[in-house]
This record gives sequence, C-alpha cells and structure tokens, in this order.
Amino acid sequence: MKQVMKKMVIASATAIVLSSGATAVHAADESTTSTTVPATAETKTISAERTAYRLALQAYNKSKVAIEKAFAAAMRTANETRRTAREAATTDTAKKAAREAFSAAITTAQSARTSALAALGNPPVKPVKAGETNN
Repeated sequence: MKQVMKKMVIASATAIVLSSGATAVHAADESTTSTTVPATAETKTISAERTAYRLALQAYNKSKVAIEKAFAAAMRTANETRRTAREAATTDTAKKAAREAFSAAITTAQSARTSALAALGNPPVKPVKAGETNN
C-alpha cells in the first residue's frame, strides 16, 4: 500500500511539473542555453492518462497475482488433503472417495479462479495520441 501511495505522489508531482511547462536544454558551441517549451493541453492530458494507465495496470496485475496465489494455495490444500485421505484409506471405496473429493476440490478451485478473473475483467487499455493506433 505504501508503494502505491508513493507512486501516486510521484505521479502527481510529475503531472504538476509537466503542467507548468517542460524545460529543454540545448548545447550550442561552448555555451548552454535554456528554453522553455510550453506544454500543450494534449500533452498534459496524455501524460495524465498514461500515469492513470500505469497505476491501473499495476493494480490489475496485483489483483491477478493475488487470484493466482489463492488458486495455488487451494490446489496445495486439496493435494495435501488427498494425500492424507489416501494414506488413511484402507479400502477401495475409501480410496475412490479420496479421489472424488480431490477432483471436486480442484473443480471448485478452478471455478473460483475463473470467476475471480472474470470479475477482474480485461486489463486497462493504454491511452494513445490522436491519430495513433493501440497495437
């Protein structure tokens, strides 16, 4: 959470600096001159959109990683339960019940992951300048 807040502060500071106009330094012969290039409204908008996109993409990726970790944990738990039940099983019926419980646990974990990914939706769309395509 601290990292997200830190990045949001950096993004805000960057937006403020860009909104005041970008400074470009040119080297001519042995002297250095400084000129200010005014930031256009389009540049400000695109910069803000890209910053928002990066933050949204980071949040999306963190959510996706959390979903995958939860799925992996559910699979480990199902496998441990299957192993324990298999070792305790002495009859064919008990072994079959352990396999069926394992299959049900896998199906449940897969369904939960699929539902979570569907609820998460598609990743954010990268902003583009007018006239460009997002390939």
